[in-house]
Amino acid sequence: MPPPDSPPEDRDPETLSRLAGGLAHELKNPLGTLGLHLSLLEEDWRDDDSPRARRSLKTLENLRRQVAAMNAVLDDFLRYARTDVLHREPVELGSLVEDVALFVRPELEARGIQLQVLLEPGLPPVEADPTRLRQALLNLVINARQAMEERGHGRVTLITRREGDHAVLEVVDDGPGMDADTLERSLEPYYSTKARGTGLGLPTVRRILEAHGGALELQSEPGRGTRAVLRLPLVPSSPAPSR
Repeated sequence: MPPPDSPPEDRDPETLSRLAGGLAHELKNPLGTLGLHLSLLEEDWRDDDSPRARRSLKTLENLRRQVAAMNAVLDDFLRYARTDVLHREPVELGSLVEDVALFVRPELEARGIQLQVLLEPGLPPVEADPTRLRQALLNLVINARQAMEERGHGRVTLITRREGDHAVLEVVDDGPGMDADTLERSLEPYYSTKARGTGLGLPTVRRILEAHGGALELQSEPGRGTRAVLRLPLVPSSPAPSR
């Protein structure tokens, strides 16, 4: 019999991940079928130019948007639920940042947003799951882009440095920033100030960092942008051989 303080099986991260995956599967299958039938109905009405057909097409289009939104919520929920299951390896943080920068730069520049990358040379590797870490960084860059894209210009800066036995990665933007109440609540699951936001982006980033034994800190003021500070443990140094 397990000791009283051992976690129940349904609290084990891998078990929770499987449960989340099963739930999403059960919901996504009927949603996919629903989306397919909505598309077929749209085809049936498309050649009809009557007022009734136009009303029906508008309704079907709205329903398809709702199905897509529900699928997006499920995808965000899955990413949030699965952050505790990690496949760690030594990761060169600078290389990962450069890969993400290469991926996001064209979209940022198309929206009038500059991307600057400042990497500390010789930074030791971190012990991390590269897929989860890349997801966290992408989430933060997307948040920064969304904060600035309405005004059509701005800058995102990615910075790495070492602090003791941790690596620090900063994502800094010069967007509108957040007031104290929004900043305080920004890491709450399902809290969002965006019209179509699910409120799981920043909480997912925090869960990823905490699952790695690291931490996420947000600094922001209205009119002065936002700074996200990610701290990750470095790969422990091998002890010197005894003589």
